[in-house]
Amino acid sequence: MTDLAAFVGSAASSFAGGAVGAKSENVAVAVAPAKRSAAVSMSVYPQTGLVQSRFRARAVVKTAAKRKDKVDEYFAASVTRQYKQMAVPFGEYTTQCAEGAVRGQAEERRNAALSRQFRLKQRSPAAKAHALFENRKQALIAAHNCSAEEKLFVSYPKLAAAYVLGKAEAMRTCSRYVVPDSVAEEYMAAAVDKQMKMRGAPGGVYTLACAEGVAKGQAEQARVAALSTAFRAAQAGPSATTASRYDAAKYARVQFGHGCEHEEQEFNTFPACAAAMRSSAYGY
Repeated sequence: MTDLAAFVGSAASSFAGGAVGAKSENVAVAVAPAKRSAAVSMSVYPQTGLVQSRFRARAVVKTAAKRKDKVDEYFAASVTRQYKQMAVPFGEYTTQCAEGAVRGQAEERRNAALSRQFRLKQRSPAAKAHALFENRKQALIAAHNCSAEEKLFVSYPKLAAAYVLGKAEAMRTCSRYVVPDSVAEEYMAAAVDKQMKMRGAPGGVYTLACAEGVAKGQAEQARVAALSTAFRAAQAGPSATTASRYDAAKYARVQFGHGCEHEEQEFNTFPACAAAMRSSAYGY
């Protein structure tokens, strides 16, 4: 009888650790003079509590993950709001920020943004992991060796993505805002943009994340809006145009130049080419 109780106690020890096993063994030895079934049930019973504790632990982990995700979303929204304030310091949007040229297009653009967020959640785990690490890398490069910011970017991936996108938009380093000054610069920018798109869709077929609309005619409206943005960028003042060109070259040197003197020279000579550079996590 004692041998059976010791065997069950040792099994509990190997399953739950020394503390639970010792407790199970002590209980089993204490009831050894009783019936066989009672000894077995008393020695096995603590394992049920262990299973329940593991279930509670998993529930706590899931709850903590949900709370962390909410914190991540709050941080991302805060960073986006700060960069919007940086881009529009006086609280009034310029024509550069217009989301449409006729009535109703602004609401359609907002719906398209919500639809894109929904489609991005349907990506494969591999695509999500790639975007996570790519956005984290870009954010760490832009963190200018600040350990506090680097810790935040590692812990909160949505914050890292919002930081990368918000900084690029606030500094006007996107290809929509930098106007080429020559035919050669326009050609270089188009060549780089083509390469970026080929990398985003290597098989030649765009994914659902690349859709520009959900109904007939919306894709054409998106293309017209892009041309309208380029036209408005060409009407910007000399100071805004010069600042966007310098910022685009600086952003590309820091984020994508990786110490290559030839690439840095190309970015300095053709700022529109630098503005066309994007990370591989860009949603085309």
